[in-house]
Amino acid sequence: MKGNIRALGINLLLCVASISIFFGGVELLARLKYTPQKIEYIGVFEYDREKAFRLRSNFEGEYNDVTFSTNSLGLRGAEISVEKPENTKRVLVLGDSVMFGHQVLGDETASYFLEQELNKHFAELEENISVQVINAAVPGNSAYQEYHDLMRGLELGPDVIVLQFSLNDVMDHWASWMFEDMGLDNSEKRNQDYLFGRSNMPYADHLLKQHSAFYLFLKDMYGRVRFQDVTGDNIVEKAGKEEFAWANKIVNEPEHPKVLEGWENCLKWMREMTNLASKKDIPFILMASPLEFQLSREKKFAHPQRILQTFAVEEGIYFVDLLDILRGMYAESAVGEPVETAEEIDKIIVETREEVERITIATGTGAFNPFEDFWYEYFVEYVHPSLRGNELIADTLKPVVLNKLQ
Repeated sequence: MKGNIRALGINLLLCVASISIFFGGVELLARLKYTPQKIEYIGVFEYDREKAFRLRSNFEGEYNDVTFSTNSLGLRGAEISVEKPENTKRVLVLGDSVMFGHQVLGDETASYFLEQELNKHFAELEENISVQVINAAVPGNSAYQEYHDLMRGLELGPDVIVLQFSLNDVMDHWASWMFEDMGLDNSEKRNQDYLFGRSNMPYADHLLKQHSAFYLFLKDMYGRVRFQDVTGDNIVEKAGKEEFAWANKIVNEPEHPKVLEGWENCLKWMREMTNLASKKDIPFILMASPLEFQLSREKKFAHPQRILQTFAVEEGIYFVDLLDILRGMYAESAVGEPVETAEEIDKIIVETREEVERITIATGTGAFNPFEDFWYEYFVEYVHPSLRGNELIADTLKPVVLNKLQ
């Protein structure tokens, strides 16, 4: 009996030694190309154990070639105290790069314009009320990260919560460009950090990539296979194209299994947010920002906006549909007078689209596109608003927020 136990012990030790030698060997081989090292955050973002990443606090620099700064709380904007000052109302804005202010200055964001307009309103009424609009939006955010932003933002005592929603939030893809600003080593930062999805980035991943070359190798190989890129040089580009393709599927293939799964996960986190707001008796406003190609579609194709409208009704919150507003504005600009009904707007959009197609076929060029001309009056590309677009968002939110504040 003792001999059997001794033999079993020796076999177990040999097994452990063999595994250790194997992994030690592959780790040494992997270190010929991959160099695990402590991540030093020198750019815009830094690691966050709960939400994967956040803006660095007290940051001053550039993001997408535009100067911006964060306060001590890691929020874009001026310094604020955690405790709400007397006679002050606070509006907490959650969202992604749209509300953060992609490619606009700090005094050109929707949050800034909204704060100015709200304070102007109370000043005209000669009421001793000051309003602070707190921009807690972060580029690349999705619903589960905004949930954590809300959890942290509650300590600031918001009187109203505004959640901005982008359609690509549904699929929860990792924003690969974000890690270009995290100060990662050039040989590793290409593709390691977004491959497994935001909600699946455990703390173990954060530690392993700083200590194991073999782990870096496995992530690199996964990325090359996942995106069918032998060299690994084009993964970021392919990931970006895939994200845009999924955004199209959300509109064009609403019953796709992965789209339905994405909505289920996304709405789960949004429901957690509305529940938090309800428990604190804080009014909640949901605003959906559209994609460029949606402008030239009839209202029946606005599947994502209908899902969000239904969600808002179920949760008893206010819904702001920017696509609906833009469709109405486009129709009015096309005929030179206000258009009253969705059916009339659809008719104008269909007629315009048919005219664009006719002229494109006749001329062989896409030079005539009034949808595009209108869109780029308010946006810098397919989703991010320009200065004028940020003013439009602020003007749209102002009456809704005022109603909730009062």
